[in-house]
Amino acid sequence: MSQVVLTVLAMMTPVQGVVEAPACSRACRARVQRKQIRRQKRRVVRPYRAWLRRVAACESGGNWSINTGNGFFGGVQFTISSWRAVGGKGMPHEASRLEQSYRAVRLLKVQGPGAWPVCSR
Repeated sequence: MSQVVLTVLAMMTPVQGVVEAPACSRACRARVQRKQIRRQKRRVVRPYRAWLRRVAACESGGNWSINTGNGFFGGVQFTISSWRAVGGKGMPHEASRLEQSYRAVRLLKVQGPGAWPVCSR
């Protein structure tokens, strides 16, 4: 562009009554990122939903927040070490069903169905 056009564009004022959308705040970007991560986890879990339901029904009676004090936690009865090995944070039984399902799929891919020797048959 020529110098004259740039000067004219710089001198122009915004049109009255038109409000520009504010840039997305840090909190807004964090919400968008969390939503994208949830969407990605759902895509990973989707093909395994029936298998996950069956294993959870067998392992915990389908109770995704179970903690019986026996060293196994959540719907698919993670041990703390297996939960951490697949990137889990906090306690498995306190995580959402989606988070537990995502971590269970990751564990299945790492260890195979032997991670649930009775219920994964």
